[in-house]
Amino acid sequence: MCHLNDLRTEPSSPLYPAVPHPVRFLHWLTALALGLGVICNAQAARGRPVINAAKTTFVSDNGNPLRGAIISTETGGFPTTAEFQAIKNYGMNSVHCYAERWDYGYSAGAKFAALDIVVQRTRDNGLYLIITIGGGGVNASFNAAFWNFYAGRYANETHVIYEIQNEPAAGNPPYSGSTPLMDMELAAYTIIRTKAPNTPVLLMSYSSFQNSAGALQDMAALGSAINWNNAAIAFHGYGENGRAGTRACLLAVLAAGYPCFQTEFYRWPWGKGDFGLATANSLYEDVDEMGDLERLGISWLSFLTIKRITDDTRFKNRITNAGIRWTSDFGTWPGGTRSAYGNGGEPWSITKSATTRIQAESFDNGGQGVAYNDNATLNSGGAYRTTEGVDIQTTTDTGGGYNLGWMVAGEWMEYTTYVTDPGRYTLNLRVASPNATNTLRVKMAGVDLTGAWAFAGTGGNQTWTTISKTVDLIPGQQVLRFEVVTSGFNLNWIELVPAASGLLPNGTYAFFNRNTLKAVDVVGASTSNGAKVQQWNYGAGPNQKWVIAHQGANQYTIKSTQTGKAMDVASNTLLSGDNIGMWPSKTAGSQRYLFMPTDSGFYKIIGVGNGLAIEIADASLSRGARVEQREYKDGSYQQWLVSADHPATYTAWVNQQFPLSADRTNAAVSGATADPSGQGVSNLLRYALGLTQSEAPSPSMPVLTSSASGLDFRFRFDPGLTDVTYRVEASTDLIDWTETVFDSRLDALPALVDGWLEINDSFDHAQTPRRFLRLRILRD
Repeated sequence: MCHLNDLRTEPSSPLYPAVPHPVRFLHWLTALALGLGVICNAQAARGRPVINAAKTTFVSDNGNPLRGAIISTETGGFPTTAEFQAIKNYGMNSVHCYAERWDYGYSAGAKFAALDIVVQRTRDNGLYLIITIGGGGVNASFNAAFWNFYAGRYANETHVIYEIQNEPAAGNPPYSGSTPLMDMELAAYTIIRTKAPNTPVLLMSYSSFQNSAGALQDMAALGSAINWNNAAIAFHGYGENGRAGTRACLLAVLAAGYPCFQTEFYRWPWGKGDFGLATANSLYEDVDEMGDLERLGISWLSFLTIKRITDDTRFKNRITNAGIRWTSDFGTWPGGTRSAYGNGGEPWSITKSATTRIQAESFDNGGQGVAYNDNATLNSGGAYRTTEGVDIQTTTDTGGGYNLGWMVAGEWMEYTTYVTDPGRYTLNLRVASPNATNTLRVKMAGVDLTGAWAFAGTGGNQTWTTISKTVDLIPGQQVLRFEVVTSGFNLNWIELVPAASGLLPNGTYAFFNRNTLKAVDVVGASTSNGAKVQQWNYGAGPNQKWVIAHQGANQYTIKSTQTGKAMDVASNTLLSGDNIGMWPSKTAGSQRYLFMPTDSGFYKIIGVGNGLAIEIADASLSRGARVEQREYKDGSYQQWLVSADHPATYTAWVNQQFPLSADRTNAAVSGATADPSGQGVSNLLRYALGLTQSEAPSPSMPVLTSSASGLDFRFRFDPGLTDVTYRVEASTDLIDWTETVFDSRLDALPALVDGWLEINDSFDHAQTPRRFLRLRILRD
């Protein structure tokens, strides 16, 4: 039972008198009046966070990094006690509260009642609380009023940390060029130190932390006023250079002796795009940056709300699939520690520029049930990692070293990887087995890459061969799991080799949308940076032709033949619905694309930087509709016919096929109705069907078949030809051909399948016993 004298009192001040808090006292009286008694589940307040021995971050009273979710009292709301308790089962020991902001139209201190309850509930649940101004830019008077109101109010709350202001400016450091901002930070720090000399303080709260020189310039500008034994730099996880840029900046700032604390980060999964922050689809944990922070031991606060932390899709499953674990202050998840074995403790990097080989015995640290599952507790081979339960022996394979042996169905080993470059790879496994048939499986982040992969025996436990499969990988930190499906084979190593050539040859192409057969086109043939891209009727102009060049792992750049500028999404953005534009060439993922086959000769074109698909906005049929990026939904408006550059007019075809001037001026050789090869196919028909002047025509000739409803007529069709009409005409006597079944200039085009159109001619067989179709090509 909880007694009246268990209720905390606050430090005496005009704002926070030394009496039981009125809200908590009311709750106690209400429970007593109902005759329910008062069950006291409150924990003792946490000891103050301190800068760790390495001088890199704040840690809790038990030495663990702080890890937390967000809440907001900016509009007066706050989570229930049950919601605070729930996150403790998800590895959390902290809460980040966006308390107030001036641009919401109220004075500093307006939300004190809600914030008081949050302070109490976090304290009673053994959670740390980081309080900050939610944002709003530089408003020094509000900032000073806020900290004058709150700094002393919670000065004796040992679980509270003060963050001066969330993102006082956008972008990378330095902020020191903004005198008002720096003055505001220093003034707030002085107020806090005067009213709460022992409370930890977080400064700067950079929205993007990817310029270490700028950050160190700001630290110099702050000067000796800051006591870095009880203060740290707050930073967020956003910026054009992604996780790698943030990590590089963080390492440089830590090396200069400044503690750091990441107070906001999230990321939409690759291929998902973005959504409004309040919508059901929004906000997923950024496991790539989290992996870096955990390896470096830096405290972090996710931008996921308390409710989203308890959503396994957004948080728990992503962390599990990334191989991230830590020892939680509460509960059993995520259950201990885990790290990559060897490789400096870093995940095995998979890139488009090098082969990655992982020795099988280099499974992760973490032990049984975490990094591997083995049916025995001892290493049967007695070699190498002798304290692990996985069976390891010396190998006689080329290169020596060790292999895994004595494998039993149901066993598995895991390896933490980081796929820097998404795309196509060859997965090689070095295996040996005396058994006639063997089966295994390989997964990445829980996704089955190979299915049940069977291979024939090699003749012995040390008779080795390499088996291979082609796999497509998405980016980010992921666990690679090797599973034993049938017993009795050995494994030496796992290898991932980036595809040396892509699915399409380098060259010049036109892209035709499957839904409309209109071409990708630079608006107005503009040469300006940022020029937008649209769909338009094909005219074979240089603003409709694109040079693709393979960059490794089936990644390509796409550049305009007119300007040499590349298809791009500005600032390497993840934003779904953004238009595609033209920008000078650079190496960023925003200018690299994956061409991935769908069916019938069409491709989806996926941005490397975000996984979003190139599509026609709103699936529009209109010319002039913008080309943009969105999550792939298998729509025909998101698929493309990638057509190699070829003559788009009959005259250009003649010039290509007949290099001799005498032939070009001789109608009997190069005229539209001429048949110089004597194969019964005119030049004009060859041009329309995509044939050279001497190529055997039979594989490309139209095909007519009978169906229950009439006739099906298939013929090769090229949407890139600008000067011909494909017309299907019908006759019942082979004399009168006045009936038109289809005209490519007038009728809607049916689906194009592998470069062929199929026209269905329906009629009543009983009424029309004889009917003929022909393809007629007309020059426009």
